This record gives sequence, structure tokens and C-alpha cells, in this order.
Amino acid sequence: MVKRTIKFTPIAASVALTLGLTACGSDNDRNIPVTPVESFTAAGDAQFNIEVTGKAVKGSMKNAVVTVMTLDASGQSVPVAFRSAASAEAESFSEEALSQSAADAAVEASKIAANPEVLTDESGRYSIYLDDDFTGPVYITVKTSAEGDDSFLRCDAYVGCGDYDVAPEEDDVNDGDTAIEFGEWYKTDLELSVVKFVPAVEADTSGVSGSAGDANVEASYKANVTFLTSLVAALLLDSGSSVDEDAIAKASLDTVVQVMGQDAALLLSAIIGDLSNGGAVDLSDVDGEEELTDGILAIAQLSSSIQGLPSIGDVMSSIKAGIKSGQFKGNADASIAAIATMLQTAITNTANVFVAIATGTEDDIKTALEAAFAAKIPAPTAGEIVAFAANSADVAKKAKAAKDKAVKNGAATDASLAAAAVKVKKALEVIGCTGAECTVGDDFYTALAAALTVEVTASQTALTALEMSIETAQSSLADVQAMGGDALTADNAAAFVSAVTLLKNEATTADLTAKADSIFVKSQGYVTAAKALVTQSSDYQQVLDSATSLQTDASVAVTDTAAYDAALAALVAEAEAAITEFDVALAAAKLVAEDTADVADEKKSVADTAEAASTSALANAENAMVDTAANATEALELAMTAVTAASDFAAAVDALEIAIEQALVAANAYLELEGEGAQAMIDALTAMQTAAVAQGELASEQFVTAYNLQLAAETAVAKLEVLTSVKATSESLSTMTVLTGTGADAVADAADILADVIDELAEMGNNSGTGTSTRNADWDYTYSLDDLTLMLSNATTGEMINAAASYEGDKLVVAWGATLKGENDVSVELVTAATQTQALTDCVDFAAGTIDATQIDSCLVFTFDGAVTADNVDDAEIIMTETANHVEIMDGDSGFTGMLSITADDATDSGSITLEGVSGDVDFKVMTTYLDSDMEEASALTITVNNAMGYTLSITGNESAGYTGDVMAMYNEMMMSFGTAAKTTNGLSITYIDGDVVDYTDVDLIDSSK
Repeated sequence: MVKRTIKFTPIAASVALTLGLTACGSDNDRNIPVTPVESFTAAGDAQFNIEVTGKAVKGSMKNAVVTVMTLDASGQSVPVAFRSAASAEAESFSEEALSQSAADAAVEASKIAANPEVLTDESGRYSIYLDDDFTGPVYITVKTSAEGDDSFLRCDAYVGCGDYDVAPEEDDVNDGDTAIEFGEWYKTDLELSVVKFVPAVEADTSGVSGSAGDANVEASYKANVTFLTSLVAALLLDSGSSVDEDAIAKASLDTVVQVMGQDAALLLSAIIGDLSNGGAVDLSDVDGEEELTDGILAIAQLSSSIQGLPSIGDVMSSIKAGIKSGQFKGNADASIAAIATMLQTAITNTANVFVAIATGTEDDIKTALEAAFAAKIPAPTAGEIVAFAANSADVAKKAKAAKDKAVKNGAATDASLAAAAVKVKKALEVIGCTGAECTVGDDFYTALAAALTVEVTASQTALTALEMSIETAQSSLADVQAMGGDALTADNAAAFVSAVTLLKNEATTADLTAKADSIFVKSQGYVTAAKALVTQSSDYQQVLDSATSLQTDASVAVTDTAAYDAALAALVAEAEAAITEFDVALAAAKLVAEDTADVADEKKSVADTAEAASTSALANAENAMVDTAANATEALELAMTAVTAASDFAAAVDALEIAIEQALVAANAYLELEGEGAQAMIDALTAMQTAAVAQGELASEQFVTAYNLQLAAETAVAKLEVLTSVKATSESLSTMTVLTGTGADAVADAADILADVIDELAEMGNNSGTGTSTRNADWDYTYSLDDLTLMLSNATTGEMINAAASYEGDKLVVAWGATLKGENDVSVELVTAATQTQALTDCVDFAAGTIDATQIDSCLVFTFDGAVTADNVDDAEIIMTETANHVEIMDGDSGFTGMLSITADDATDSGSITLEGVSGDVDFKVMTTYLDSDMEEASALTITVNNAMGYTLSITGNESAGYTGDVMAMYNEMMMSFGTAAKTTNGLSITYIDGDVVDYTDVDLIDSSK
């Protein structure tokens, strides 16, 4: 803390004394009194123990310049003091000035003047340390330059990052051509940034150390620098207001929703409150520091996609402008909207390629790469196609190697990565938001809380497993410690050295510190996200409590692993000292070589067992059938078992390869001491290593095969689940009287009666009258030719028909209604308007085309070969008959309400029947078309059920060839066939895709001859 004091300096005291003595002389000495100069001093100590560490990735930014600032109350960046290493001791500062405020400012300036230059390492990693008293927002920028320094950016875009001005020399990274390809370093101007809020450190801290286990670190915070954090930082700086945790959380959420959409935002539940807690993954070199979860993979793919676009800077500017305006995708600014469209294409390409990487072979990856290139450049030249194809195999190999490295480093398993790849691809199919989608509401927060709870629970489970591993490691450590100290003698020194080496190798493989640190960093993100939820509603307090509890437990694990590492380091030092003290270099080297070789043998046995299990599981999955629902479900279980077994096999081989490498190090150390049999050990281990490589390739092949079997089984299960609904729909349709001839026959018969009576009355020559039809004896009529109205009634059946007509040019328009009886007491009602006048007005408008069939009740329109009136209608020829009827049918089993439309074209001798409405719980539409040729009638029937499944039965054909077709339904967002249909003498027969043949009898489909 800065200590403020006010004192006179020696110079000031001397001046004051001189002036005092002079004042005793005569006034004639003309001495002028001088006011003493008052000086102020500020002094203080400072320790820099608050760690802020992270990685700058878009891919990795190497040797990039790191700038550190803080933000004032208006959101403006101002300098802040920091160091590149944690303080072991306090730094002292003392400054003098003419005012206390100036002295204080000078002390702060001295602290800042001592700020070091900070550059990122090859992975883009940086660490800075703030004053223990610091609290508030820290603003960090990381910059690479096209000229003037040694900074580079690594390309992790699968389709490349442009071209070099001059091709670099060929090496193990660059292939020597001018294309900047996946995994290559290049020079460019790029600045990324992050704003991290550092809270006040509590007096009773948990003792959590930094990511490196530095005992001098009081508190550690992750601040990754990525594309998304740069957008958030830009929004915060542009806000012109102070920045706290709530501001960062809001800006983070707004950014993710605008850029990626709400569905993808839920994948980021673990870091949605502070995006700097994760997402710094370079897909070309995954170091395993971050687990490749769904959310982290989504961010990595977004970042990779952006790097492949023409200008990263332009993309960032456009996205920021879009977010500020409230909508990035579909923005009113055409240039911003174009960037959104371009980004969607790029990220879709990336997701497709990554699925191939996670689930396929190098050939599959190559195919996906070339498809992505074609999508990126819709009209590539022949030269561009040839050039990319020539390099795509190498890029595919690099991409596959990068994925394998990610798995070896513990970022994911083969199985988890494949599942994540498919899930992320689905989430990123439509990125961004438009309209109301850009405003998150209660439903989103509820879903976010659920997703965050899943994350916290999973991390708690992982922490429990880690705690058990720590306990086991501590027990092993204690056993080895017991061999040292006072118990150490010349007789057991070699054994002690070997035990320490094995313990160290085991610790390296387990990497408990990294796992503990990873869970702790995750817990920090969970707490931040949970706090944002509680800000919305106190209902989410339990989520925050769980996250806070996890953070507390994780901090203990971090402390425990740091203590373990320190104790292990002490053991290693003791073992090295023992070698010299007891002169056991050769004996120790031999024993270490033998013991590490034994470990390799044990790992080999585990790998062989895993291979056998994977091979067996794969054989079972390959032999499984997917022809029925039960078989497909069993096949899926077997395939998933095979996927897990293959993934376990690959993990076992990875562990074996590590053990072999460790054993080779020991064997070579023994060889350097000219140990007997050392070369034989090396030869055996080398042979084992070669075999392990082959096993790794086999594990990869088996995983790809098993995963494809899983996909096939999942498809079959899903299809057969839909098939169950398809069969049920077919059954329900087959029992509906409305789909038989009954309803249509009744309507068509009514039209026949109406036409007969109209013709009969016309022949009588009377303008009006009442009577009984001579052609249809059961029907009585009342009519007026002047008004063109007609009422028919059947006293026997209780049926009635009423009609009102109007001549309209070449049409006779009839508005009609009826209550009819069909077979088996089926009741058919043709609904009409409340009055004949209104009904006829509607029908005239319908015939004129000014309203459609949904706006009328029941109409009959006759079209003649010329204009018609009452005077010439008898001589006119009907060329088209069209009826659209609002029909209600009751048949005792299922009612129907809807429209029945019939069209007959006499000129082409063709027609159509459409029945659309609801019967029971089924909303469906039937369309029949027919054409009479000189030979025979050809017809087509389509029945569509209006549900999410999109059931459609289509039949076409004629009498001689037969009537056949398909039963279709929606599956995986597209229509597919679930069976073939054929018309039989007494109904319909459908052969479904599971081999089941079902005959639907007594189904008399609508008779088009009516």
C-alpha cells in the first residue's frame, strides 16, 4: 500500500536556516524573505500476485505483442501496472512532488514505467500479474503484424487462409508453395482483445495457485483472447460506461446469440457469462488444455471459419456493427447481411469437414475438403480446382493428425469427439438470429439453467473421479517417500530411483494438475454464468450454489495437486542425489530400464485385451440386422458398444505408446552407460512401438466402421419409429367412410338429380311452378326460372336440395345446399350460406376468381362454349363443370368436415376430385386426377395427411397395367418412401420397408367416373 508522508528535505531545511539567520540583520540589507518550498512524498510497496493468464487464438498467435490496460468509469482504456512474473517480494516505490496528489501519481507512474514487454509463446499463451490491490476490468490486446517483428498467426482454416506474397521455404510445417494451408504460419495484421473483470480478493483466500502452481500467486483468472472476446470487448468499450461482471455477461450473451443463435448459445452455457473462460482452441494443434466439449468445439469451428474469409478485420467490423444495430444476420445494411451469409457458408463447410475428421478416413476428409472448397468458391477455375485437389490429401492428413493429437492429449475421446462433431454441425446449420429471436426471454434462461446444471453435474462427477486419482497418487507417493530419507541405503538406492522414475512417469501420464486446473477454470465460468442467471431470477440460486460449491472443491484439488507436484519434485531431487551418493548410476539405470519396460508390457497386455474386445464388439455390430424395429434397436446398442470399445482400444494404444516412449528413454540412458543388454531392450521396444502404431491404425479403422454402423442403426431406428406412425395412419385412413365412394357418390348423385330436374323443367317451358319430377319420382320441386331458384325435397328420405343460379357470361353459376343420405345411413350435408342471395353472390365471385374456395360454401359452375342466357342455354354446350362444396359427412364411425371439389373438362375428357378436411383426429387431403383416352382411363390418386409426419399415399396407373405407388413420410427433414402400394380388387395392399405386407380391404377409393 502507498504510505503518504509530509516532510522537509535537507535542502529545504538548509534554505530555511539561512533565511532565518539573515533576517537578524539590518533592514537596509535589502534581503527579500523567501517562502520555504514545501515538498510532498509518496512511498509504498507493491506486490504483483494476481495472475491473469490465457491464450490468444485465431489460430494461435505466436510472438504477438500483449498490451495491458484497465478501463475507467467511462469505459476508456488507461494504463495499469503489471508484471510478467509473480512477485516473490514486494517492490518499493518513493516519489517526491509539490503536491500530495502529484506524488501519489508519480508513484503509480513509476509502477507503470516498470511494466515489461510481454509476448505470447508458440501456443499463443501469455501470463501477466496485477497488483494485489487491483480490482476492476483489465483490458488486454494481442497483436500480430505483417511487418517489423517475429509475430505469426497459424492457419487453422481447413480450406486455407489465402496466399503468401513469397512462398516460404519447405519445412515440417510449410510445403513450399504460395498457398497458406491448414497448420502453416503466416504474417498478417491482426489484433484481438478481451475484457476481464478481476474482483476484489477476499481476505480469507482459498490458497488456489496459478495455472503453473506458483506459490506466489494469490488468485488466478483465465482470460483467453479470441474472436468472440474481441467482439465483446469492442461493445464494452463503445458503451461509454463503466464495466463490471454484469456488463461483461450481458455483452457476452448478446454477442453469442447475435453471431451463433440461441441454440448454439445453449451449448456455451459453461462460459456464456464470460467467454474468456474458454474457446482458445487452435484446431490445427489441440494441446489438451481445454476439453473439446460441444460449446468449445462450436467456438473453435466459428473461429476457424472466420480465418478462412477474405478479411478478418472486415468481418469483425461488420459483426460488431450488426450487433450494435440489434441484428447481424439479415441486417438492413446489405454489406453486413452479405458478411452474415458468407459466414454461414463458411461455418457450414467447417462443420461438414470436422464431421469427416471425427468420424471418417483420410479419404472422407479429402472429399469433404474438396466439397468445402467448391462451396467457398462457387465457380473455381480449372487451375484452382487442380491446385486444391493436389494439396487436399496432405491437408486431410494434417487434419487427421491434429484430431489424433487432440485425443492423445486428452481433449476428447474418439467417441465423445464424434458425438460432439455431429451435435455442433446440427447447431450451426443456422447461425445468428433475426427479429424476436435476437431477444432472449424466460424460456431461454430456463433452458440455459438446465444446460448449466448438466455441465456442473458432469464436472462434479469428473472432480469426484479426480479426487480418487489424487488419493491414489498420494498413497503411491507416500509409499515411495517411505523408501527414501532415513530408510535409504546403498542396497535399496537403485530400487528407490526406479520407484521415483515410475511415479514420475505415472504422474506425467495422469497429468492430475492440468485436470484439476481445468475443472477449476470451468467452475469459475459456471459461477459467472450462474450469477447472470440469478440476476434474472432468484429461482436460479440453486444453480449458483452448486457452481460455487464445485469451485470450492476444485480449488482444494488444485492445491492438493500442487502439493503433490512439489513433493514429487523433492523426491526426484532426492533420487538424483542418491545416484551420486551411493554410486548406483549403472544399477539404477538398468533397473529403471527393466521396470519401465515391464510397464510397457503391462500396457501392451491392456491394449491387446482392448483390441480383442473391440474386434469382438465390431463383429457383433456388423452381424446385426436392422430390418425390424426390435432388431434395429438391438443393432444400435451393439454399434454403440462397438464405438465405445474402439474408442477404449485407441485410448489403450495411446497409453501404450506413451509407456513405450518412456521405456525407450530409460533404455537409451542405460545404453549410454554401456549397460549389458541395453540394445536388446531398445530393439524389443522399437518392435513393440512399430506394432503399437499398427494397433493405433486398426483402432482408428474399427472406430470409423463402428461409428458408421451406429449411424446406420440410428437411421434405421428412427425410420422404423416413423414407420409405426405410418402404419397407424394407413389403418386410420382405411377405416374412414369418407375416403370410400360414399361421400363422393352422394354429392355426385345430388348433382345428377339437380341437372336432371333443371333439364326437365327447361323442357316444360314454364317460368315457375311446383310438382314432382317425372325422372326422379321421389323428388318434389318448387322453381322459378325468372329468379333461377329451385327447391327439391324427398319426403321418403328426408333429403333436400336448394339452388339459386345466375348467368355470368359463358357460365351458369349455381349456389346450392343439400341434406343427403348415402349408403348405410351416411348423412351428407352441403353447407350453404344463411341466405340464397348471399350464397349466390359468393359463388359469382368465386367463378370470377376474385375469391377462392376457402371463402365459399357450396357452388356449382357450368362453363359453356359461349355466352349464355335463358334464351340460348338449351343450345349451348357445356365444356367444363366445376363444383366446390363445403361438406359435412357423418357415418357413425368418423365424421368429416371439409371441402369436396370436382372438376370435369369435357374438352380433354379429364377431371379431378379434391377432398380436404378433418375426419376424426386426422387432417388430410385427397386428390384424384383422371384422363379418359381412346384405350382406357388413366388416373392418379394422392392422399396427404396434414401432420408433422407428412404422410402421403400416391397411386397411379390404369386398369390393364394396374395401380401402384408409394407411401411417403417425412424423415430427417425430407420425404422418403416407407412402402410400396398396389390397388387390389377389394382395396389396397401396402408392402412396408420392414417387409410387413398389410392388405386394407373394403377400401373403395373415390370413383373418378362420377
